[in-house]
Formats: sequence, structure tokens, C-alpha cells
Amino acid sequence: HPTSAASDSSRAMGKAKELRKRPNAKKDAQKAVGKIFGDPTGKKTEAELEEEFNKKVELWCGRIIRGVFMSYSLFGALASAFEWATRPDMPPLVPIGGGDDLAGVNAIVTGGCGGMGLELTRGLAMRGANVVAGCRAPKPPLPDDADADFGSSSGDELLDSLLDPTTIEGIPEGSVRGSAVRHELDLEDFSSVRTFAAKALAEHEGKVDVLIHAAGSMRACENTTDGFESATQVNYLSPVLLNRLVAPRLAERAGSTPPLGNARVIHVTCSSAASMGGKGADADGVLLASDGVKPRKKGCDPGSRYADSKILLERHTRVLARKFDKKNVLVAAVDPGDMLTDYVLKANWRRSGMRYHPAAIVSWAVGKMSTTAFGPHGFGSFTKRQPERGASAVAHVAVGDVFRNVAGTGRGGAVFSDRAGAFTRATGCAREIEDECGVVKPPGPRRSEDARTHEAKARRRDETDSEVWK
Repeated sequence: HPTSAASDSSRAMGKAKELRKRPNAKKDAQKAVGKIFGDPTGKKTEAELEEEFNKKVELWCGRIIRGVFMSYSLFGALASAFEWATRPDMPPLVPIGGGDDLAGVNAIVTGGCGGMGLELTRGLAMRGANVVAGCRAPKPPLPDDADADFGSSSGDELLDSLLDPTTIEGIPEGSVRGSAVRHELDLEDFSSVRTFAAKALAEHEGKVDVLIHAAGSMRACENTTDGFESATQVNYLSPVLLNRLVAPRLAERAGSTPPLGNARVIHVTCSSAASMGGKGADADGVLLASDGVKPRKKGCDPGSRYADSKILLERHTRVLARKFDKKNVLVAAVDPGDMLTDYVLKANWRRSGMRYHPAAIVSWAVGKMSTTAFGPHGFGSFTKRQPERGASAVAHVAVGDVFRNVAGTGRGGAVFSDRAGAFTRATGCAREIEDECGVVKPPGPRRSEDARTHEAKARRRDETDSEVWK
């Protein structure tokens, strides 16, 4: 250990000074120092001994640093394993035996053609809801030799989806009690958001009960067609615009849907990412100035931009809840957790400035070994949630009967996560008020700020969100 070696060295030097006063002092001093530095004969020179000592210090420092960074990498895996082992059960997306408890409910789901969004669309439609899904990629053109190539039942399903561009692949017609159709939606383009809102409202004849923002992106530090930073627009600005276009219709519909009791707006967030951001979310220029960022602009960290976009979304959830609470519209956010989808795989975080940090290099090496052994999700293949579980969490808040009377009480704007506890009494929730099961505690002041500063910062953020809404 370098510290103990240094102390032993100083003791040896002190002993050497004493020995110089005795006969054969120089030889005895060399032997005493040599014992510490691995030369009991005392034949090595001071320069050689000093060089050996420096090598030992470098060796031990290197071992300590590697151990720290390896522990840092393994901590994430151990934390995931612990969270997996203690994770509470989730109520089923579709009740056992099916049912049509959502008959007559009109829903809009962004990102409803893949991953968790697809499971959510399918689950709501199986329970009788009429769902319009917003999907980014348009349907491919019908091939010329379609009749020859599609002979199996799965091929027939694909052929049907190609013939009808509103059909969702994976939800064949007649497989659900309600209905599920798709329309193109690109959150990186405001004009696409406006077009989708018009088509979705027309599909539901202007009557919407539930709006779920399941779409999102982890790609950041790139410009959209509108000139904004991509993560900020996809995860925050476009959802705000869609709320702006659809929420008035939700308020008109509120209270007229017996299955729900009130209209609902649900944002899908990532609380763990939001807890890491902060600086970019306080910069008004990021939101209000449409100058975007250069794709490789120095100082633009994709991970931080993604985290900031989720902070903005959770803030908008609270502001929107206050705006529509008295209109009988429940607004909330749900963190479904890390799931086995390609959402994370599409991120461009390797462009981050932290990619050359020793911890990032060690994490990359460990991740490379795990993905080689266990597939694209690595160790996460054993601990990540299935998309169905994430969809169940979102659906519980979006259409759960327990939230029938929450709107209008001033308790909207909450963030739900199974990390904060079970969602229902049946799955282990022990909270006094059942609609508070799974609610995440609101973030308080950081260590570097007092309560007054925290409140002032929150007011400025709310004012910024109101400007974006306008």
C-alpha cells in the first residue's frame, strides 16, 4: 500500500540518521533502507532504490484506480439485480378472462407501433377501447409480387397491413374487441404533430378520453427539421404541442365517459435520467430560441440533454395538471423502468464527452463482454422489464378505476414508478390512500441550495413552460 510504504520509508530514513553516528554507520544505514525497498544486502544506490520505490507506488496506485472503476461498473449490475429481486408485481395489462371494460373509450397513443407502445395499444384495444396510434415510419409500398410471396397466415397479415396503411402490424383485424388504427407521426417535425392531431381527432370525431405520450428518443445533440435540439423537441416540445392541440377536446369530454370518470393525459418519463439533469433545463434559450445545436458542438452532452428533456417533461406534467385540474382532466407521468426494447440501443451517447473518462472506458469494456455473451442488452437481458410490464404500469394510471375521483382534488401532476412501491393493494401497496400507491416523492432542494432558492427556481421553470405553451 503506498501510504504504508511511505511511512515505512520515513521511519527507515530516521533510523539511518541515527546509525550514521555509530561505527559502520553508512553500511548499516544502507541495509536498513534496503530492507524497506527490497534490497536487504544494501548494495543498491539511492537512485536505484528511489526508482524501485516509485515503481511500487505506481503499481499500487494503478491497482487502486482499476479496482475503484471496476467496482463502479459492477455497482450498476448489482443495483439492477437488487432492484429486480425486490421489484413488486404489476397489475395485468388485460384482466384475466379479458373483458370490455373500456368499451366506448377513445384513446390516442404516440409511439404505439413498437415496443411498450405497441403492447399498450394492443392491451387497450383488447379491453374495448378505440385507439389511434402515432407511428413514425410510414407503411412500405406494396410489392409487385405480393400475391406470390405472401402465402402463410403471417404473410396474409402482413399483406393486409400493406393494403391498409392504417392497420398496425402485430394487431390483425378482428383480434381485439375495440379498434386500433395508425397514423404517421414524426415528433421531430411540428407540422407532422399538427397533421397527426387533426387526423386523430377526426378518427374519434373530436371525442378523446385518454392521451398517452409513449413515444420518446434517447438520441440527442442533433438538429430537427424545425431547428431545435432533437431530444428537447421529441421528448418535450412536441408533446407540449400535441397537448395544446388535443387537451381542449379532453376537457370537453371529461366526465362523460363512465368507464373512466375523467379524461386523462399520461406522460412516459424516466425518473432516473431526470435526477441526473438540471443545468440545461434551466436555460430558457434552449427552449425558446430555435437555433438548435451543431451535431458535434463542443459541450453538448447527449446524456445530459436527454436528462434535461425528461426534467422539462415532468415539470410540464405538474404545470398542465394545475391548468386542467378544475376541468376534470387528470394529468400524470409514469416511469415504466428500463425495458427490453431497442429504445436504449438507438441512443448516440457514445458521442458524449464522458466517453474518454476511465470509468466510461471500463464500463464500455464490461458492456462489450456482456453484449457479446448475452445479446444486445447484455446483463440487462436478465434484469430488465418486459414491454408488457411497462405497458401495464402506464395503463394502470391511464385507465385505472382507482383514479376516477382524483381530478379536481389538486393531487394531479404526480410521477409514478414501481421503484417507489407497488401500484395496488393487491400487489403489496400499504399506503393509506390507494391512488398514491407508486407515487414518487417530489424532488426537493439540492445540497447546494436552500428551500427559498429551490422555490424561486421552480417558479422560473413554470414560467418558462407557460411561455412554451403559448
